[in-house]
Amino acid sequence: MKRAQRLDHFRDGLESSEKEQRTRFMAAEGRAAEARGRLAELQRYRDDYLTSLGQRAAGGMDAIALRDYQAFLARIGEAIRQQVQLVSRADLECEYERNRWNEAATRCRAVASVVERWKSEERIGIARAEQRETDEWARTLTARAPREG
Repeated sequence: MKRAQRLDHFRDGLESSEKEQRTRFMAAEGRAAEARGRLAELQRYRDDYLTSLGQRAAGGMDAIALRDYQAFLARIGEAIRQQVQLVSRADLECEYERNRWNEAATRCRAVASVVERWKSEERIGIARAEQRETDEWARTLTARAPREG
């Protein structure tokens, strides 16, 4: 087996690894987008709740209802803080997976480049060997021609 063929098998493994890393990155990207979506949803819910609190307070509201609204807003605020942390972690994971994918793709491209260079060298070597054979054959024919004539 020629060296380019051996390295070609290695490249196949690297391509498989690169595809796996791309899949991991895409999954991490999806989780990050989902976490950002949940955060936006919580923020909209809090904003809607604040609007309704303002409307109810303007119409008159007892102290117990106001305290309940405030307690609920505090819980929503805490949920938002936790979701912000989840978004940050998901973004970090996404960036980590992107870097791993880029590294795998870089390795794959580098090995592919070497494989192509080695294949090119092999083709050149074969062409030179064929040229040497042709030259040798021509010299042999040339050397025989005067003797035969």
